[in-house]
Amino acid sequence: MAYSFRTGDQTLVREINLSIILNTLREAAPLSRAQLAARTGLNKTTVSSLVHELTDRQFVREIGYGHSSSGGRPAMMLELNPQAGCIIGVEIGVDFILVILTDFTAHVLWRWQEEISPGQTPETILNQAVNATRTAISHHETSASAQGNSPLLGIGVGIPGLVDIASGVVIFAPNLGWRDVLAREVFTAAFDVPIFMDNDANAAAMGEHYFGAAQHVHDFVYLAAGVGLGGGIVLNGQLYRGRGGCAGEIGHMTILPDGELCNCGNRGCWETLVSPVAVIRRVRQAIESGKPSLISRLANDDLRRISVPLIAQAARAGDEVARQALEETGEYLGIGIANLINAFDPELVVFGGVLSFASDFLLPVIETTIRQRAMVRRRALPQVKVSAHGFDACVMGCVALVLHDILREPRQNS
Repeated sequence: MAYSFRTGDQTLVREINLSIILNTLREAAPLSRAQLAARTGLNKTTVSSLVHELTDRQFVREIGYGHSSSGGRPAMMLELNPQAGCIIGVEIGVDFILVILTDFTAHVLWRWQEEISPGQTPETILNQAVNATRTAISHHETSASAQGNSPLLGIGVGIPGLVDIASGVVIFAPNLGWRDVLAREVFTAAFDVPIFMDNDANAAAMGEHYFGAAQHVHDFVYLAAGVGLGGGIVLNGQLYRGRGGCAGEIGHMTILPDGELCNCGNRGCWETLVSPVAVIRRVRQAIESGKPSLISRLANDDLRRISVPLIAQAARAGDEVARQALEETGEYLGIGIANLINAFDPELVVFGGVLSFASDFLLPVIETTIRQRAMVRRRALPQVKVSAHGFDACVMGCVALVLHDILREPRQNS
């Protein structure tokens, strides 16, 4: 049988080396040319040539001379150029749209959030997201002169569901009620820039890996608690997508076979036990059964106004109903996380989304449950950290999707 391999011609090798330089600067800038050579293993002549190309294309800039530890001549230091271009991140949630505009180093320049009216069609919601994105572009264009007229490099979009990243089709988004929605087509028809679309938790995992709690970590699991529970799995520094691209739907692992009916159609999914909806349901049931709680007063006796931040507030004030609801949720979170540890043995578990508002109550219970149930040796248990970006984890990850493509193939994006 004959095998076909992609050969490494000089153009490909240079593309790879450009990517190495950009990623090294992203992770460790400021660095001199000599330091880049030492860190990458490339010779100094090659590094100088690569840096020259990247500065010409505005991806890298010189920022002045650094101090010499050896007492020799100070070296010119380099970093990624924030004005190389702007990136837009868009998150389409169950009841909101969130849009951010960042510079090339993911510094947020502008932020916008708006609600989604209940019962809207996918087309209406996508058009609403497109209009919010147009507002971001208008802001970028009116402020571009102050930023050296930096170009728009791409748009990343995160959606809570199964997304075919090759076609941009949302295969199934149970909490949105979407099936086979041609989501990326709506964006590509509206904008003449690269569009990257992914599951919200996968995007958030990329964001934590690039500029959050999982920097320099090669194997970790990200948990996103929004209306439901999603997950992003990073193995050996790469998102693990599985054979069909659907890996990471960890919220739909069955924990209780005869449990609550999930929006996906199954019963007893992990999501039904640990999502914000589950926490709120526990609190409502306790109050409706007659248990006294500060939460009733905080919600002005309207149980529809109960939220996770409000429950966390009550718990910090010593409310027993709030504490018990969070403790039960933390135990079920720990059970599911222990299963993931047994399956993947990650270095780290990152915990984000709305439940991060109550992390001071959830994490101790999670960690205790993991110690009881995970099979790995106790000294090898992974850390459990709260997301560095909290509620913005997904939208920052959408920026990371664009940045990842640029840093992987800088010549294709110049």
